[in-house]
Amino acid sequence: MRTSGRRRRNSLASGRRGHDHRPVRLLVTNDDGIDSPGLHALANRMSDLGEVIVFAPSGEYSGAGAAIGQLRAGIPEVHTIEAHPEMPGVAAVHHIDGPPGLASLLACRGLFGPPPDLVVSGINPGWNVGHAVHFSGTIGACITARACGVGGMAISQRTGGGEQRWATAAEAVVELIDRVAERPTVLSINVDNIPADRVKGIRWTALGDRIPYSMGRATLSDRVVSFDRLDQDDRSLDVDTGAVLAGYVSVSELVPTRATGPWPTDARGPGPS
Repeated sequence: MRTSGRRRRNSLASGRRGHDHRPVRLLVTNDDGIDSPGLHALANRMSDLGEVIVFAPSGEYSGAGAAIGQLRAGIPEVHTIEAHPEMPGVAAVHHIDGPPGLASLLACRGLFGPPPDLVVSGINPGWNVGHAVHFSGTIGACITARACGVGGMAISQRTGGGEQRWATAAEAVVELIDRVAERPTVLSINVDNIPADRVKGIRWTALGDRIPYSMGRATLSDRVVSFDRLDQDDRSLDVDTGAVLAGYVSVSELVPTRATGPWPTDARGPGPS
């Protein structure tokens, strides 16, 4: 996975666009499970924009990436929540004992009627920056949607600084939603846990080199694994980590990688066997 390489800067106000392309049917999911307050906050805000169907894992699936599981033995049961007072404006709420990639795949293949116009995943409590894009279930749901021709927005919020300010992250999605509706793509959005009036604006960023959890050297002692943490956060404003730490909304467009083959017959190196 790579970013598109674009560098654009907006404020939250100037980043607002017209609503001619705004999606009307949205799937909201996450990797933290159906009971996550971040999911509830996102679904409620998205319900102001169109019809929202929530379809999320029954429990915790953080770090699942774009996995869908082994389906030959059958697909897990889908459960419907008839009463959902924590998400009053949502059209329907479902959950499945499977990863968010599976929820996204099933919804995009018509499980609940017409496919969604857009998949919105989050709000993840914890930023997904750098190499985390390869492992995050929050982002994996959107990558799966893109494989089905549906755009996706993954929204993650840095922890720390007290109670999570979900509204700040949800509003960032509103500011950017038209861009994905115009052209199906995947946006990884990261924001600090700060009030909305302290956000400096929106920056389009490249992915940093941060390893998930800043993992350094791993050690094993009496069957217990531990690891050192690295101080590796790039402070450049053109990189996702630096933009978030400086108080911006970081937006990285994720572009699927494709095979370059076939290999030329005279190519050096191992090549395919």
